[in-house]
Amino acid sequence: MTIASRWPLPDRRSATQLANDQEDVRRQVVKLTDANTDESARQQQNQLVQRILQRQRTAATAQATPFLHLPLDNAGDRVSLVASGELVVDADPATLDALGPLLSGYQPADRHGRSPHRRTRVFRAHAKTAEQLRADASRLRSHNGVEANVNTIVPLGYVTKGDSYPGSTVAPAAFATNGATAPVRVAIIDTGITAEQRTDGWDSGVIRAGTDPVNVLAPLDRIDWFAGHGTFATGIVRQIAPDCDVAVYRFTTTDGLGTDEAAADMMIQAAEDANGERLIINASFGTPAIDGVPPLAIQEAINHITEQHPSVLIIASAGNDGRDQPLYPAAFPDVVAVGALNSDLTPASFTNHGTWVDCAAVGVGVISTFVEGKLPPEPGIGTDITFGANSWATWSGTSFSAPQITGAVAALCGEDPALTPRQALDQLFAGRPTAPGLGKVIHILPGTPL
Repeated sequence: MTIASRWPLPDRRSATQLANDQEDVRRQVVKLTDANTDESARQQQNQLVQRILQRQRTAATAQATPFLHLPLDNAGDRVSLVASGELVVDADPATLDALGPLLSGYQPADRHGRSPHRRTRVFRAHAKTAEQLRADASRLRSHNGVEANVNTIVPLGYVTKGDSYPGSTVAPAAFATNGATAPVRVAIIDTGITAEQRTDGWDSGVIRAGTDPVNVLAPLDRIDWFAGHGTFATGIVRQIAPDCDVAVYRFTTTDGLGTDEAAADMMIQAAEDANGERLIINASFGTPAIDGVPPLAIQEAINHITEQHPSVLIIASAGNDGRDQPLYPAAFPDVVAVGALNSDLTPASFTNHGTWVDCAAVGVGVISTFVEGKLPPEPGIGTDITFGANSWATWSGTSFSAPQITGAVAALCGEDPALTPRQALDQLFAGRPTAPGLGKVIHILPGTPL
C-alpha cells in the first residue's frame, strides 16, 4: 500500500470523546467566523488585542514585541499589527546613504542575528504613530530603487485567533514510523516547541531551533497566548510523515508575535541549515499587503530561497479572515497557499479564498500534540481547560491545514530519494477534485464534524 492510499487517516475517537470535542470545536469556529462577520465579536477581539498589547508593554524586552494598530480600510473593520516605530527598507547601500534626510529621527535597528543574505534593513524611531510610519514609508517609496513599509507583525492568526483556543482530547494513535526509506527535512517556522520532552515518542528526534517558553507572562499559572502553536503544527506533520527530519524554528516572542524581519531570518536560516538537501518549509503565519506592498523581508527571503535553494518548497496558511484578499507569504507566487475545509470537505466558514489559494485540507477540529498547562491565557475569557503531560488538543484554522500538506509532501518524498518536494506536490495534486477559490481538495486528517 502506498503512502497516499493511507489517507485520510482514520478517526479512532469514541462517541463520547467525539461529542466532547465537537463542543470545543464549535466554540473555535464560531469565534473565528464571528470575528470576520459580527461587529460585537470584532470589538471583543479588538479588546483582546489591546490586552495582549498591555502584556507586551509590561514584559521584559527580550520577551516582548510591542506593536501598534494600523487600519487597512476607512471603516476600520480590518487592521494590521505593526512593530512599534519600525520600518523595513529595501535599497542598495549607496541609495540608502542618500536617504539620510528622509530617515531623520530613525536609527538602524536590525535584529540580532540578521541573515547576511538579506539586503532589507530595519530602522526605528521613537514616538511615531502607525499612520506616521505609513506616511514615512510612502515618502521613501517615492524614490527610485527604494521599497519601504512598516515592519509588520505576522502573528499566528493574522491579527489573532482571539479566544479560539484549543480543546483537550485524546491521542489518535501511538507513535509509529511508516518505513520511509529516504526521509526528507521539514522546517516549521513558528513558536518553536516546548523544551519539555514528551514520553510518548511524538517529539522524538525533533530539532529545537529555539524553544517555546509556554508561560512567561502574568498570570504565571496559564499558557501564554499562542504558546503551543509550534508544538501543534509539529504533531500534525509527524502524524503524516513520522520518519521525516523535523526542525522547529522559533521566530516569535511571547503571545505568538513575530515580525516580518524575524520570520524572514528564520526562513533563510532553515534553508541554509538544510545544506542543499530536500526541504519543505511550513509557514503557518501571515499578514496582508499594506498599501499594496507585501512584507518586504519575507519577500526577500522567499526570493533568496527560490534562487539559491531550488530543492526547497515553501507551504503557508492562507489565513482565517474569510476573505478573497491575499495573505503573505501564502500569496507569493513561489509559495503553496493552503486554505481550510470542514471535515466533510466543504469550505470552512473562516477560510480565506481566491485564485491565489492552491489547495485546501481539513482545518476544523484538527487533532495534534499540545503543551502542558491551563487555558485560556487569562481568566474570565472562557471555560478553563487543563492539559497534562503528553497532551493532545483540537484546534481550528488554516494554520493547521498547511502542515498537513507539508506532511504529505514529506511522506511522498520519503518513498523516493530522487523525488523533489515540488514533484511530490504535483503527485499529491494529481487527480484531486477542486473547490472554487480553494484549489485542490486534499483529505489527510479527519478533523471534527460540527
